[in-house]
Amino acid sequence: MTARPSAFVWAIVALFVAAALAVIPTPFVVVAPGRAIDLRAGVTVGAFPPPRRGYFLTDVTVTRASVLLLAAGLLPGSSIRRRDEPRPPGENAAVYERRSDDAMADSQGTAAYVAERAAGYAVAPPRRTIFVAGFAPDAPAGGALRAGDVIERVGDRPVTRAEDLRAALRRVVPGAVVRVAYVRDGRPATAGVATRRGPRGPRFGVYVGRRATFAPLPVPIHYRIGDVGGASGGLMFALDIYAALRRGGRTALPAVAGTGTLSDDGSVGPIEGVRQKLIAARRAGARIFLVPRADYAEIADRTGIRIVAVSTFEQALRAIGG
Repeated sequence: MTARPSAFVWAIVALFVAAALAVIPTPFVVVAPGRAIDLRAGVTVGAFPPPRRGYFLTDVTVTRASVLLLAAGLLPGSSIRRRDEPRPPGENAAVYERRSDDAMADSQGTAAYVAERAAGYAVAPPRRTIFVAGFAPDAPAGGALRAGDVIERVGDRPVTRAEDLRAALRRVVPGAVVRVAYVRDGRPATAGVATRRGPRGPRFGVYVGRRATFAPLPVPIHYRIGDVGGASGGLMFALDIYAALRRGGRTALPAVAGTGTLSDDGSVGPIEGVRQKLIAARRAGARIFLVPRADYAEIADRTGIRIVAVSTFEQALRAIGG
């Protein structure tokens, strides 16, 4: 007669299996609701006191998924995506992180500029540039451009944004060599840069980052946000700064959370992870959630919080009674 394994033995086996599944890597990550950060504790607006109303920046948590953690992607509000998303194909993690940090710094400068201008201060517009952050595999540009080069002109077209670069290449035949004016280590130069066929037209095969030089503002702004990257906090930074400059109102109004990139002209652009950010806002007790109009359809049917789609900073102010 053969003895059956005891419950203790089965428990040990299950423990070892779970431990193995917890460390086996996968090419996926789990995207889950992150934090809702009260900007009254993270943004200092000159000598002005923080606004009475709470403005919350929302983010997501991204965790590398083992086989076991893939189950977490089935939880409400979580999703699974490939580890290399939203990075462009071939871009390594270090370049992506650097671009993410640059985008956060840019969003903070833009938010301060937009908010102070809206509050009636005389502010000088920023000088914007794009620079080479990295190269796609087998990029033809690798022989002419280097990481860190600031691209100023492509052909006859001035370039200050990634959109300008795409527009400059739109009518170029893939494989053609285009004259590029750039600045390297403070010195201007030009070079012929070969193009290649990309998924959406001719490309140099470079990943670009954004950089802006802001003139000193009438009211200095200081940020203490912690480990948060990307540009999606621009709208909420600007609302918090504007409220402080306007003395924050006389009464404590319901808290506002939201997300959205912000451009110099006050336009609000799309972001990623809107469902997860909405959950973070609800958990923080916010009563209003501001979302870029381009992302509204993804959460239009959600309840438990007032969701407002906006396209501009001015629309956001009107929506919350700012």
